[in-house]
Amino acid sequence: MIVDASERPPDPACPNCGRGLTYFDTEVSSGAFRPQAASMPQMPIHYYDCEGCQTCWKFGTRLLPDPIRQILR
Repeated sequence: MIVDASERPPDPACPNCGRGLTYFDTEVSSGAFRPQAASMPQMPIHYYDCEGCQTCWKFGTRLLPDPIRQILR
């Protein structure tokens, strides 16, 4: 789902190259890849792309690389 800019954190800078990240999508999830993930607290995970170095990022509680989207890209 696409979330309006006023309802998400400001777009961060890319940790690799320093260029501003471009918002891509938001998904509500626990962020865990475990069977009990459905019972864990759910939160919005915001996804970003860096047009400068072509890397993918996700932001839940902190900015992290997104290897799954990177492979798909």
